Amino acid sequence: MAAGRRLPLPALLLPLACAALAPRSLTGRRACLLPPDDGPCRALVPRWYYDRYTQSCQEFTYGGCHGNANNFLTLDDCEKSCWTIKKVPKLCRMEADGGPCRGHIKRYAFNLSSMRCEEFIYGGCYGNDNNFRDLQSCVDHCLPEKSNGSGPLLCYSPKDEGLCSSSVPRYYYDTKSKSCKEFKYTGCGGNNNNFVTETDCYNVCGKGKIIQINQSRYQ
Repeated sequence: MAAGRRLPLPALLLPLACAALAPRSLTGRRACLLPPDDGPCRALVPRWYYDRYTQSCQEFTYGGCHGNANNFLTLDDCEKSCWTIKKVPKLCRMEADGGPCRGHIKRYAFNLSSMRCEEFIYGGCYGNDNNFRDLQSCVDHCLPEKSNGSGPLLCYSPKDEGLCSSSVPRYYYDTKSKSCKEFKYTGCGGNNNNFVTETDCYNVCGKGKIIQINQSRYQ
């Protein structure tokens, strides 16, 4: 064998060697909220990442090097690292988006990293639904903890139509409008923010007065 010539690294060891190049500078909630990144390499390594939009751990194929810290060896590792991220309505999981227009409109969006409603500048068009005209509306819709006197925590669950194919009229409590609204329930799954009648909905969720939030606490 010629001097200085090296044998190629066995294919089975390559993914393990490359995996050491994956950055781990972020930990906890911040790491879990990063987008999935398979990296620039071409290995096929099964890994898990936390999906902020479904609020669950999902499998993906990692290329073997670089990427980011939202990268876990097993489902159990992912769930143990990210379980502290509290469940919030789907629109509140989106990142604030000012849109492509050039207006200068003060709005509020829920920040899943800080678990707070924060001010941002909206351009006036497009963007997404994580966009509230005032702080109180944002907190009412997205704050996952139960406010004192505001009714059971189930009233803060998002509308969930379920998993089946029926079309059953039901009611849910909408924290954004502070009212009970009709929706079509598919017959199975869903959550507890689901009432047979509008009266039942108001009896459970409409009794308490939703507290006014101190603006200075969120600025």
